[in-house]
Amino acid sequence: MKKFLSVIFCLFLTCTVANADFAEFYNAGQQYLSQYQYSSAIIEFRKALRINYLDDSARIGLINSYMARGTYYANKDKNWENAANDFRAALFYLKYYTSDTQSSMQVIANATDNLNQCLNMQKFDTSPRSRFQKAQDLRFEGLFPEAGYEFAQSLADMSLRKESYEQIADIMRVLSNDPKCADYYKKAIDIDPNDADLRLKYARVLDKLGKNELAANEYNYALANGGNDPEVLYALERIYRQKLAQSPNDAATIGNLGAILQKQNKYDEALQYYTQAGQLEPTNVTTRLNLGTLYQQRKSYDAAIAAYDSILFLYPDNLQANFYKAQCLAAKGDRDNAIAGFKKVLSIDPNNKEAKNQIFDVMKESMNTAELMNYMSQNAGTNKSTVDDMYNYAIELHKQKRFDDAIICYKKILQLKSDNPEVYINLAIAYNQKQDLASAKQILQTAKAKFPNNKQIADNLQALEQQAVAGKFDEAAQYYNSGDYQKALTAYQSVQPPSFDSLIGTAACYKALNNTEQAIEYYKKALNLHPDSDTAYYIGALYAEKENWLSSKVFLRKALDINPNNTKAKDLYPSVTEQLNVKRVDEGIALYEKGDYPKATSIFNQVLTEDPKNAYAYYYKGLILDADKKYLPAIAEYKKAILYNPELTVIYYLMAIDYDSLAQYKSALSNYKKFAQLTTESNEYKTYAETRIKELKKYE
Repeated sequence: MKKFLSVIFCLFLTCTVANADFAEFYNAGQQYLSQYQYSSAIIEFRKALRINYLDDSARIGLINSYMARGTYYANKDKNWENAANDFRAALFYLKYYTSDTQSSMQVIANATDNLNQCLNMQKFDTSPRSRFQKAQDLRFEGLFPEAGYEFAQSLADMSLRKESYEQIADIMRVLSNDPKCADYYKKAIDIDPNDADLRLKYARVLDKLGKNELAANEYNYALANGGNDPEVLYALERIYRQKLAQSPNDAATIGNLGAILQKQNKYDEALQYYTQAGQLEPTNVTTRLNLGTLYQQRKSYDAAIAAYDSILFLYPDNLQANFYKAQCLAAKGDRDNAIAGFKKVLSIDPNNKEAKNQIFDVMKESMNTAELMNYMSQNAGTNKSTVDDMYNYAIELHKQKRFDDAIICYKKILQLKSDNPEVYINLAIAYNQKQDLASAKQILQTAKAKFPNNKQIADNLQALEQQAVAGKFDEAAQYYNSGDYQKALTAYQSVQPPSFDSLIGTAACYKALNNTEQAIEYYKKALNLHPDSDTAYYIGALYAEKENWLSSKVFLRKALDINPNNTKAKDLYPSVTEQLNVKRVDEGIALYEKGDYPKATSIFNQVLTEDPKNAYAYYYKGLILDADKKYLPAIAEYKKAILYNPELTVIYYLMAIDYDSLAQYKSALSNYKKFAQLTTESNEYKTYAETRIKELKKYE
C-alpha cells in the first residue's frame, strides 16, 4: 500500500500544472457535494480523476457523490433505474477502478445491498447474459462506469468472459486508467491469445505506459497476424529507434529496425541497417534471411539467392532459407531447381502447405494435366492431403471450363479414393458439359450403385435422364420440321419409357407418313396416359377422314367433355354427327326394306335422339306405322317430317291415304290437293290423287 501511495506522491510532484486544475475540480466537487448538488459534484470529481486517475481523494469523492445521489433517487423519487445506475457507478469505482478494496468492504457491502434492492424493485434479470446486454446498453448511452460494473457481473458466464474483459478494458481506457486498462486487456488475451486486434489494443496501452519491451512483443504479434498496419509499424519503429539510442551496437535491435523499415517499403534504409547488423554479428541467420527477403521483394533474385546460400552453407536444413530460395528460382523461371528446392522443404517439413502449393504451381506450368496427376498420385499414399489438393485443382480446372483436364483429374482421384460421391457427380457434370451424356449417365449409375441412398446422386441422375429425353425431343423436332418424318419417328420412339409427348410425336409422324391406323393407335396411347382434349380431337378428326363417323363422334365428344371450349372439336362435331345420322338412316332404311320394322324403328329413334329435326327418320317411322295400319301415329310422324323438310311432298299423299283410311275425308281431300299442286310430273300417284279429289269434292 505504501508503494502505491509513493507513486501517487511522485505524480503530484511532476505534474504541477495538472495539479492546479485537479485542485480546482476537486474543490468544486467537494463544495457541490456539501451543498447536496450531487450531479454537479459528480461532474467535477470525474474531471479531477481524469487528470489524476490514481488520486483516491477524487475517487472517494466521486463514490460518495454517486452513493448520495443514488440514495436520493431511491428514497425521494422512487426512480429505481437512476438509483441502480448510481450504485453501479459507485461499485465500479470501489471494486474495479482500483486494486485497494479491503479498506472499502463495508461501503461495498452497503452499495451492493442498495443496488440489489433497486434491481428487485425493477424485477431485473440478474443472469450473466442479461447483465451483459444491460452493460452494452449502458455503454451505448455513454454511462461507462455503470456499464463497466455490469460487464464485470457477466464474467460468471465463461462464453462472455473474454468480451467482458475487453469491454471493461475499453472503459478503463476511456476513463484514462491505463494500468487497469492493460490489466483487463491481458486477462482477455489470456483467454484468446490469437486475437490480433485485441493484442494491438494491449500494445498501444503498454506503449503509452512506457513498457517498450512488452509493447514491442504485442506490436510484433499484431504485425505478424494482422497485416502491415502503418500505425503498428510506426510504433515499432519508434520503440526500436529508442532502443537503438540506448544500445547503438546491439545487432538484434539494428536487424529488427531494418525489418520494420522493410515492411514500410523503405528498402534502402533497411539495407543499411541489415548491413550494419551483419557486420556486428556475421553469423546471425535472421539478419541474412531479412536481407534475402529484401532483395527478393525488389526482384533482385540472384542477390537474394546469394543471401540464402550464405545461410544454407552453414545450416543446409534451414527451412525458411530453402523455401525462399526455391521461390526465387521459380520467379527466375528455373523450374527444375525450384521444384528440387520445394522438395527439399517438404523433406524437412512434409506438412508445409505453402511449399506444397508453390511446387504445385510450378508443376502446373511445366507439366500437362495427366503428368501432374501421375506425379501427385505418387505422394497420395504417404500424404492424405494430396488427394484433397488434386480435387481442389480439378475444381479449379472445371470452373475454367477445361473439361477434358478436369475429367483426367476426377478419374485419377477416383482411382486413389472412391468414397467421395461429389467426385462422381462432378465427373458426370463435366461429361455432360462436353455433351457426352452416355458417359455422364454411366458415371452416375456407378455412383448410385455405390451410394444408393445419396439424394444428390439420384437427383443428378434424374436430371440427366430428363436432359437426355429433352435432347431426343429436340432431335426429333429438327427432323420433323425438315420433313424427314421417318428419322423423327425413330427419335420419338427412342424415348423409353414412352411419355405423353413422345407418343404424340410418334402419332404425328405416322400421320405425316399417311399411316392413319398407326397414328390413331399412338394418339390413343397418349390419351390413355393423359386426358388431353386436343389429342381426343386428333383421333376424332382421323376417324372422320376414314368416314368412321361413329368413332369420330365418340372421340370428338370426349374432346368436348375434357374442354368444352375446344373450338376445333366444336366446329367438327356437328358435321360428323350429321354424317353419322345419314349413315344410320341408311341402315334403318335397309332394315325397313327387309321388313325388320322393330330394328329399323330403334335406329330411327336413336337418330332422332341426337338429331330431333331429321325429316327422313320421321318419314320412315311413319311408313313403318302405316305398315302396321297405325294411321294416326303415322300421320303425326309425317307432319314432323314435312315440317323439317317441306320438299318431301309425297308425305301429303301418304297423309291423304291415311286420312282416307280413317274416313276423315275432309283432311284427306286437303292433303290430296296439296300433293297434286306440288307434284308437276304425271304419275300414278298424282292420277289417283286427282281422282279422289273429284270423288271427295262434296266434303270441300
